[in-house]
Amino acid sequence: MLKRFLAVMFLLVMAVGVYAQSIPSGTGRYSALGNSPFILDAHIDMLNNPAWNTQYRNYAFSDLNQFGESSDFDGHAGVTFALGKKWNLGMVVNRRQDGWNNFSVDSVNAPIVPFMGLIGYTASKDFQIGLAPYVAMWNAKWTGDTSYTYDRSSSSLGANLGIIYMVKKGWIEGNVKFRMNKYKDETTVGGTLTTQENDGGIELSVGLRGWIYPSKGSKVAVVPLLGFYTYSYTPKTTVGSTTVEGNENNWLNINGGVGLNWPIVDDIQIAGGVQAFYNTYKASFSDTTGTYESKFTDFIAPVFNMAVETRIADWITGRLGFVKGINMGSDEYTAPSTTLEYSDLSAFNSSSISLGAGFHFGRFSIDATVSERWLKQGPYWISGSNNQNSEDLFGIISASYNFSK
Repeated sequence: MLKRFLAVMFLLVMAVGVYAQSIPSGTGRYSALGNSPFILDAHIDMLNNPAWNTQYRNYAFSDLNQFGESSDFDGHAGVTFALGKKWNLGMVVNRRQDGWNNFSVDSVNAPIVPFMGLIGYTASKDFQIGLAPYVAMWNAKWTGDTSYTYDRSSSSLGANLGIIYMVKKGWIEGNVKFRMNKYKDETTVGGTLTTQENDGGIELSVGLRGWIYPSKGSKVAVVPLLGFYTYSYTPKTTVGSTTVEGNENNWLNINGGVGLNWPIVDDIQIAGGVQAFYNTYKASFSDTTGTYESKFTDFIAPVFNMAVETRIADWITGRLGFVKGINMGSDEYTAPSTTLEYSDLSAFNSSSISLGAGFHFGRFSIDATVSERWLKQGPYWISGSNNQNSEDLFGIISASYNFSK
């Protein structure tokens, strides 16, 4: 695979020659830069805030499968179109953006092939707004056997709403994500109906980010950010006329930080900053004997983030990312007359350094992370390993094409 990829790269370089109008972006680029929130990335920014599709008009983007790194990663694709001077439309297909995986239901599958629309409107030169409806569904039925039937379904419905507001020395953005996650399993065995479903399932997040230049003519931008996320649901099982509720599950996440984005010269950009995260999950249950509660809390601070991107040649970019922090975690279990506690101090992010590269050919760009497994083991003729994954040079691969005029 590596030989074929390099051959294609060589042919494209010979045919195109020089870098022109591509807009490098995607999970391949973002991950290589340590998932830094202190950089701009067309692909990732539009997923978070649909108002960005007013800035990246007539643009196609995609993520390929994460070769050799994780079977859980799936590919997706998106595109934006300009409709006149003010309106923009687009869509993203097969990108999961919901908390459905927090459910634990063996009989019900997650919603499939998520679809997110992109609608952007430029209200003025200083204000853009975007809306992104989101839908994903799954269903399975078994009928015809009077002794055993089932009807199972899952869904996630919602939308993202975002704005970008230009200020005198930069801009600020805000985004809100809302999801309603739902599952249901109606199974009849021997004439008895058992229904499993959830109460709640509402998912809400809010994000704010600024890009402020301290003085006129300054190239260094100060990037403050703040985020909030909450999600809760209660499983419910009904057998005949009897209903039993399970644990009430609650998630709460708060994050904040500040950093700098500094283009040293045209071909080198550095971004870095410090963040803090507060994450908590609580599961509680009450019966006639009292209340039982499990609570897990992580306070991750400080988290240091650094990203470096440099143009090596007209057609290739090198990237380096670093993320490391301190996690102060605690677990607490409370029951009638019993309280158990555990706390520890550990490092956040065991794999702190990431590498990547971008290949640019006219309006087309390929951006990828360099596989850590390949760096550690090398190809077969160096490592002697028969593991097919050790042959993969790249991990996440993103592709994009800028077809604006």
